[in-house]
Amino acid sequence: MSAWYVFSALGLYPQTPGSASMLLGAPLFPSAVVDRPGGADLTIGAPGADAAHPYIDAVLVNGRPTQRSWTDAGLTAGGGRIAFRLAGQPNTQWATDPAGLPR
Repeated sequence: MSAWYVFSALGLYPQTPGSASMLLGAPLFPSAVVDRPGGADLTIGAPGADAAHPYIDAVLVNGRPTQRSWTDAGLTAGGGRIAFRLAGQPNTQWATDPAGLPR
């Protein structure tokens, strides 16, 4: 039961139970590292994470901007870096294109 909270606090949540595709949410911590023994770590950065910044303003996946509110299994399975820019108000332009909705 606590796994859902850990994922949510990291700003990631499995799209489907048992799936490596992740939906994105605002992390609760400025940084976190998911240690993947035998593989590359997953590093999560959200320098503005606090109660005053509960919304995602922008996301970089491995240094590249994304307009998707989800990641494919590659980030979870292969490791990498995800960086969140958080805001106090919703960004109604980020991840709103129907073509970018989770599959």
